[in-house]
Amino acid sequence: MTLVRPKRPLAAETAATIRSRGAVGAVLLTIRAAAAQAVAFVGTLVLAHLLSPTGLGIVAFGTTMVTIGSFFADGGLGAVLIRRAGDPTDDELQTLLAVQLMLALVIALGLGVVGSRTGTIGAVTAIMGCSLPLLALRAPHAIALERALEYRPIASIEFTESLVFYGWAIAAVEAGWGVWGVASAAVVRSLVGSALMTVASPLGLITPRLTRSTLWSMLGFGIGFQAVGLATLARSQGVNLVIAVVGGETLLGYWSLANRLLLVPFWVFQALWRVSYPTMARLRAGGEDTRLIVERFARVTALVSGAVLAPLAVSAHYLVPAMFGANWTPAAAPLPWACAGLVVGGPVSVAAAGYLYAERDVRTPLVATIVNGAVWIALTALLLKPLGIAAVGIGWMAASWTEAAMFSRALSRARIAVGRMILVPVAVAAASAFLAYAARTPLASGLAPGILTATVALAAYLALTLAFNRGDLLATVKRVRSLA
Repeated sequence: MTLVRPKRPLAAETAATIRSRGAVGAVLLTIRAAAAQAVAFVGTLVLAHLLSPTGLGIVAFGTTMVTIGSFFADGGLGAVLIRRAGDPTDDELQTLLAVQLMLALVIALGLGVVGSRTGTIGAVTAIMGCSLPLLALRAPHAIALERALEYRPIASIEFTESLVFYGWAIAAVEAGWGVWGVASAAVVRSLVGSALMTVASPLGLITPRLTRSTLWSMLGFGIGFQAVGLATLARSQGVNLVIAVVGGETLLGYWSLANRLLLVPFWVFQALWRVSYPTMARLRAGGEDTRLIVERFARVTALVSGAVLAPLAVSAHYLVPAMFGANWTPAAAPLPWACAGLVVGGPVSVAAAGYLYAERDVRTPLVATIVNGAVWIALTALLLKPLGIAAVGIGWMAASWTEAAMFSRALSRARIAVGRMILVPVAVAAASAFLAYAARTPLASGLAPGILTATVALAAYLALTLAFNRGDLLATVKRVRSLA
């Protein structure tokens, strides 16, 4: 069949156009992701009052299993099509859809068979697994939009998915469905999102068709890219499994809430991670030197993330019990440590990932991710019993710093001094957090002291940034205004 192609030939775009579209995409994804996380935050707040920590832990386990299934259904083939200079062929897109759809159906069936024999937690996971084939249907359309750096529809669809998921989940739980309502919301979200992605895509209707020769030609880079993804998946989901085995479902519920709260600053990194690879791949294919873009990514990410992470780290112990209830107080313990890890590791990872993939270097991200996961999982397992759920945050911090050191060393071989680029923003973030911590009222509790402490941290961060990093701040503000 003939597919509808984008009207503008991608290869004909200039380097300036690609950089501009990448920057617009980063801003759009950041803003829309922030809105989606606001919805997720409110939704989590409501669900935390409707479900017990054990119930939320069951949902977290189901989400973990579905995330693992989604990863294996992906196969890494989409990364190959993003990196290529020319447009994907019809055979490639149809093969991509066929492979992902077949894998998703097999995994969903497997979750259903196992889940039907393992009680409530297995049955909930089986229902959530029904979302996998629906997710597979969007694969070619998402690739087409990302290659064209068309992030406006992507961001809008993802925000809509968040609204649909939490709206359905809350309504279903209120109706008495309990954890089953949250499980069904995962299926509804995937159905709505895939339908919207198909409509937004320039490709038109695609039918799956597996061509073996095409599949083999796509597997080279895809296997390496997928290996990095596998290490990332093993890291994050391995931590969840360690918590469940060593600490039980209640501690997993605490970590699930803490992890949800960390998504608030994480949207900064997610947006830039997502944009950096397609943008740098397109520029690299055109013969552009991307080293200056790497340094710019690091500076901007460090500047923005510090403004979010410092207030969160210093106010978490106030805000979590005030907003979610006293029974959720332990969930605040990992947050300051995780923020300390993210403020260093996030900007370095964002700067390194897209550049290294565009340079066809998958070995460095793979090794760094494996080491990161080993450190995080080992420290969590070792410290969880004596320190409680705070051990997960401590492990995250140590793992992030280790990964940042490895990435910095790799980039230094290309004469990219990413460590120097983030030094001032990181120091400013640490100083503002310590100032806000020193100014807090130790005996006070509740929402108001938490908001006040976060406000003091943000004000200190902005003041210190104006004093010591004025150039990057003004350049970032000017850049955002030019994209409005």
